[in-house]
Amino acid sequence: MNAEEFYKRILSDPALGAAFEEAIDSGSLSDFLSANGCTASADELTAYIAEHS
Repeated sequence: MNAEEFYKRILSDPALGAAFEEAIDSGSLSDFLSANGCTASADELTAYIAEHS
């Protein structure tokens, strides 16, 4: 799934959102995205979020 789809999933799933924040804090965002089926890079996702929040 792309950045937009994954961002919508994060917003709709509080547990995933919490895990997302933990991945950012621990510096493992790229691994987290891959493990959760997101094809966007960490940079692409954070840029998408910055544009849409």
